[in-house]
Formats: sequence, structure tokens, C-alpha cells
Amino acid sequence: MFFLQILLNSLVMGTQVVLLAVPLYLVYSSSKIYHLGLGATGISVAYALWFGLKSGWSVPMAIIFAIICAVILGLISFSLLEKLAKKKEHMFGLLVSFSLGLCLEAITAIMFGTDGKFFLTTPLPTIRFSELYLTFPGAATLATGLILSVLFLILVAKTPWGRKMKAVSENSYLLSSLSFNATTVRLLVLIIASILAGFVGIMMTFNSTLTPGAGFNLVVLAFIALLVGGVNSLKGTIIASYIVVLIPELIVGLSAGQYSVSLSWKMVIVFVVAAIFLTWKPNGLLTRKERVE
Repeated sequence: MFFLQILLNSLVMGTQVVLLAVPLYLVYSSSKIYHLGLGATGISVAYALWFGLKSGWSVPMAIIFAIICAVILGLISFSLLEKLAKKKEHMFGLLVSFSLGLCLEAITAIMFGTDGKFFLTTPLPTIRFSELYLTFPGAATLATGLILSVLFLILVAKTPWGRKMKAVSENSYLLSSLSFNATTVRLLVLIIASILAGFVGIMMTFNSTLTPGAGFNLVVLAFIALLVGGVNSLKGTIIASYIVVLIPELIVGLSAGQYSVSLSWKMVIVFVVAAIFLTWKPNGLLTRKERVE
């Protein structure tokens, strides 16, 4: 039963990574830029919701305020990254995105302090399955992650929108000549990415503590999942998100006695796992070698 509880907790954490890795994939597919500022974006949106609730606003009003903040952060990301995407200065775009994340962390620390904040002062409501339990935010994360994963897999692979989104980063000028606005696509992708990041930031901090740097480890895991799964494979990215969480959790959780592994080694294990998979499959888990004629 202990093993099953670890597995259930890992599924929740893996789904959190999925919900941030999918926006990373969408932004990369449309601009070829790794938007590492999404972790701090999600936490900033979580702070917006916390501020609204603590100010005595109604829950719907606080949620609307958080969504507005997510949209604004998406617009800020667009204003910073759009010119770099057009000029194909992808590495500079990564640095700008990372710097945006650091700025957001600093701003939230100045405005709200570095001490941990809590959405609830009472124990989280739980759902029990015999001896197993799952918090309500964890259950909401699992359900939302499953629905959105299936939805985006269908959108990316089976619809013209998905094919055009990928084509935007390759030849936006050709698409413009076909009356397809690449700039609008990147704008919408960044807004959607910010809203998704905000959702996972809220769900993650509902389960733990809200601090300015809470999104850093999550965006690192999502970035690793994107690389391990393959930057051109959404399905591979989703699978890799669970792998980079599940293996370290099992190693740490099931170790005991003199062979016990400290929790502080978890990220080290993640990097080792990523190195092994990238050595074995450098282009991603589900990529295949194509014959060039």
C-alpha cells in the first residue's frame, strides 16, 4: 500500500510537470524559444489569486483577477520574445525568458515577502480509496491534466491549427503570404501558456507552500521532460514528464536503512535519469530515424 501511495503522489506531481511541459512545447513549436519564465509566471498568477482571496474578494472575482494577470503576463512575454522569434535569435530568447522569470520572482518577493503563504489554514479536503488518499487539488490536477493532454494531442496532431502552429516557426513569411498571421498565433500560444502555467502554479501551491521561488524546480523538470521526450513530440514530452518524476520518487521513497536516499538527492537523480535517456535517445523518446534520399 505504501508503494501505491508513492505511485499516486508521483502521478499528481508528474501531471503538474505535464501541465507546464505542454505550454513549453507549444511555445517552442511556434517560436523555437524555450520559455523558462513560465515557472515564475505560474507562481505570480498563484500570488494574484492568493491576494484576491486574502483581500476578501469572492472566489469568482479572485479567479477572474488571476486570469487577467495571466493574460497580462502572456502579453509581456509576447512583447519581449516576438522580435527574437522573428529574427530567429532563439538562444537570446531563452536568456530573456529566464531573466523575465528572475524578475517576476524578485517582484513577488518584494511585494509579498519571502515567507511561505497558504491558501487554506485548515487541512486540505481529501478523497480516500481504502488506505490511499488524494487531496482535492491533487485530484483536480489529475483530471485536468488528463483532459488537457488528450485535447492538445488531438489539436496538435489532428487539426490544421496544430500543423500551422508548427509551421509558424519554420517559415512565417510563407504563411503570411497565405493570409495566415504568424504573430497572432504566437500571441495566442503565449497567452494560453501563461494561463496553463497559472493553473499548475495554483494547484501546486494549494498542496504545499506559496513562495516566490516555488516554480523553479517545476520548470526545470518540465524543461528536462521536453528534452527527454523530444522537442517535436508532444506525446513523448507527456510520457517523459511522468518518467522524470516517477523514477526519483520511487528511488527516494522505497529506499530504507543504510541504503536510504535523502530527499536532497532527488534533483541529482533527475539529471542522471535525463542524461541516460538523452544518451540513449538524443532526439527524444518517440523519435525515429528517417532515411534521407
